[in-house]
Amino acid sequence: MTTAVRAGITGIMAPALFPGLDHALPVLWEHIRRLPVREAHRDFIRICIGPGGGQGVARCLARGGRWSTTLYVGGMTDWTAHPITITTTLQP
Repeated sequence: MTTAVRAGITGIMAPALFPGLDHALPVLWEHIRRLPVREAHRDFIRICIGPGGGQGVARCLARGGRWSTTLYVGGMTDWTAHPITITTTLQP
C-alpha cells in the first residue's frame, strides 16, 4: 500500500487525490495566489503551502494524517471563509 494526499479548498477547489504532498501544494497555491486575500493572511498561507513551504504541513501529516486551516477571501468587512484541508490516505 502507498500513501496518497487528498487536498481541497471548500468552495474554491474540490478535493482531489495527489500522489504526494509535493504535487498537492503547488495546485493549492495556484488556486489561492491570485485571490483577494489580505497581505498578512496571504503571507501565512504562503509559508504553509506556497513555494518553499510545506515543512510544517508535512510534519502534521506525518503525526496525525491531517492538516487544515481556513483561508479568508475578501476585505476586512466583506470576506468568506474557505477551509483548506489536506489529509493522507492509504491507496492499494
